Amino acid sequence: MAERFMAPEQMPDAARVDTRADALQLFSHDIRSAMSDVIGGLRLLDRHRLAPEERLQIDRVQAAADTLAGLVDGALLVAAGDRLFQYEEPGFYLDDWLNALGGRWSGRARAAGATFAIERGADLPLAVAVPQLMLDRIIGNLISNALLHAPGVPVMLRVAALSDQGVQMTIRDRGPGFAPQILALMRDGADIGPHGPHAGAGLGLRIAASLSAEIGARLMLSNHRDGGGEACVILPAAVIAPIHPRRDADTPPDLDGLRILVAEDNLTNQTILRQLLGRMGAEVTCVADGLAALDALSHEVFDIALIDIEMPRLSGLEVMTCVRARKDAVAMMPMVALTAYVLRDNREAIYSAGADGIIGKPISSVADFGRAILRYAGRPSGLPEPEDVLSDEMGATGFGKVLDQERFAALLAVAGAEGAPELLMRLQEDLDAVLAALDRGIAATDLAEIRSQTHILIALSGAVGAERLYRLAEVLNIAAKRRRVDDLAALYAPCRADLQSLIATVAGHAARIPPPIQNA
Repeated sequence: MAERFMAPEQMPDAARVDTRADALQLFSHDIRSAMSDVIGGLRLLDRHRLAPEERLQIDRVQAAADTLAGLVDGALLVAAGDRLFQYEEPGFYLDDWLNALGGRWSGRARAAGATFAIERGADLPLAVAVPQLMLDRIIGNLISNALLHAPGVPVMLRVAALSDQGVQMTIRDRGPGFAPQILALMRDGADIGPHGPHAGAGLGLRIAASLSAEIGARLMLSNHRDGGGEACVILPAAVIAPIHPRRDADTPPDLDGLRILVAEDNLTNQTILRQLLGRMGAEVTCVADGLAALDALSHEVFDIALIDIEMPRLSGLEVMTCVRARKDAVAMMPMVALTAYVLRDNREAIYSAGADGIIGKPISSVADFGRAILRYAGRPSGLPEPEDVLSDEMGATGFGKVLDQERFAALLAVAGAEGAPELLMRLQEDLDAVLAALDRGIAATDLAEIRSQTHILIALSGAVGAERLYRLAEVLNIAAKRRRVDDLAALYAPCRADLQSLIATVAGHAARIPPPIQNA
């Protein structure tokens, strides 16, 4: 029977949505690749050979290209469903965030021939209970739009406490202001899209409005009576909540001076990584495919490379294999795979290609992410240390949750009803194998085996949300690396206990899942 062609307008609503999403996913790779070529081409220019005015112009184009990449990729996230970070942060300190925001956008403004400043009102709250990464994207989109559509003029962010205990953040520029049709759409609560000569602002405002609603905030636009546009984000009193003083273990480490290559084809993930690593003090270079990664390694010096496995032109596995085959010092550079939880065969392929470790997506803790980078780069990580376990009679009780139940449940939800049983079975097999191998390694004082297995355990425990086990495995890895053989047994004891507890938890979840119904 011949298939009947159905035009989109003839399809049911749900089918039309699925078709549009599928089509957008098909085009997303080509769109990202084109954007990557633009950004990559700009970065390959030798600025030292250019005149000062030419360098300034290239910097402006670079800033605009980075902004456009983030806006384009934000729109594609709806179809791709690809997130690097899990928005787990219950709150953050407002003053720290504003300091980092000022440092980041002042440089961007100078590159665009403008200025950026932050004006802080009195009686601001100590902290806000919203995900920091989402507020970063909201305010970042608004500042970026102001710099892009009002070039060469001052841009100001005013942060003020409201009488009802909320907080208002106002981005003011002195450019031509918002187009009337965009103000009308915002006033009527309609969907904001690209319109007229200010079309570039539409997509960024759409992202900002959507994310504002998601965190319980409100976005308002207006044109100031003295000229220029104003974008106000109002955080209600409900999200201005006291948060506990930050533990040292929750404080992101200092990556000052660390040169990091990030090979990641998702442009939004690139932006997030560049901002997060930059806030920790690292010097970050981002590329969007495997060939660009190899080219960057041939022309620049890095301390560590973070490599996505699925990339165009050359995969992450192929990049690592090529690097390890080199005959120079680059062959010994630490390389870490950025990937979602993988089964044993995939993980073994990653390590066989030459990876020093695996950092699982989504990344749920910025502090743990930063410390993992320090550890793989061979730098002192500050936290945790073997002494933190040896001095604690209860075995590192301050190292975090035994198991983040919400994250574990989310992992099973992603696997789905059909995939969860296999995921649990594979996870239990992997954990059992690590336990047996660590038992043998500790008994034989096999430092290489201990380091190898703790790398695997760090990846597994991080993926499922076993925070304390993650840090205990990290401590054991550090001790093996430092050849602290006399302390290995004492450090392994609490790690082994948490590992056995996790195995029992996984087995319990597997036992409660009903077997799949067999078709007759």
